[in-house]
Amino acid sequence: MEKKNIHKDHRQRVRTRYFKEGIDSMAEHNIVEFLLFFGIPFKDTNDIAHELIERFGDLSGILEAPVEELMRVDGIGENAAALISLIHDIAVIYNDKKLQSTAASAEELSFSEFLSMKYAGESKEKVYLLCLDSKGKIQHCVKICDGSPDSAYLDTRMVVETVVRFDSANVILSHNHPNGFAVPSSADVDTTKNLIPVLRAIGVNLADHIIVSAEDTFSMASSRKYSGLFV
Repeated sequence: MEKKNIHKDHRQRVRTRYFKEGIDSMAEHNIVEFLLFFGIPFKDTNDIAHELIERFGDLSGILEAPVEELMRVDGIGENAAALISLIHDIAVIYNDKKLQSTAASAEELSFSEFLSMKYAGESKEKVYLLCLDSKGKIQHCVKICDGSPDSAYLDTRMVVETVVRFDSANVILSHNHPNGFAVPSSADVDTTKNLIPVLRAIGVNLADHIIVSAEDTFSMASSRKYSGLFV
């Protein structure tokens, strides 16, 4: 007797379900499986999807995983790893554009809200530079560096190169404290003090240094203790 292929037409059934019922009707492993259809065209991806979730925890963990780690999973080649990484990068750009459209004014609250969403779910410190136009609207949000869970190194040269590239007259520096409070450390204060004259020398104003934690944000320019740095 011919062995029944339980995966026959499975891909089409998954596609049909997606188009008819939407992604909310799909279990997380089915979403991952569906995504893998486009990077692994001629192989059952169900087991691979389960292994990815087991290794990285959930869909977010899979999308944020480094390419080299993804390729350690049996069945994930360069094409599939590149596809997963690309989906993450596109999502980041899309989210940035949507967030920028809501940060329409130069009010500190708008920047803090933007950055709170930008750093949501981050487990490592990251440094971003917000480049503003003449009206104080966010034109570009550029990642300066990735750090560890407890620290991040500010590359001053990259900051300078970024403001020159985008011809920005006003910028806001930001970083997050994923495992702490939104309070500047002595190193954060020193970094701000050192960066201000470097930017002023090329005609650029550092308007603020905003620190983000999981629960709060802190604007150094709005703080009585540190506002004098930005005068």
